[in-house]
Amino acid sequence: MGVLVTICPVTGRKIETGIETDQLSMARTPHFVARIDCPHCGTEHEFSNADIFVCEMVDGVIRYSRAA
Repeated sequence: MGVLVTICPVTGRKIETGIETDQLSMARTPHFVARIDCPHCGTEHEFSNADIFVCEMVDGVIRYSRAA
């Protein structure tokens, strides 16, 4: 199980969405668009399946995988 992460287009820093999921569940998720308040630049960003990664700890290593 991991957390969905997107990237702030202003700062380039990662934004954890707080949504816990895994790669298999995301593969079954229909296309969506969501919004998140960015803690880095203070604005709201829109993201979709194509813009997110699943961040998981695998054998003690943090791994980012495309969610879509």
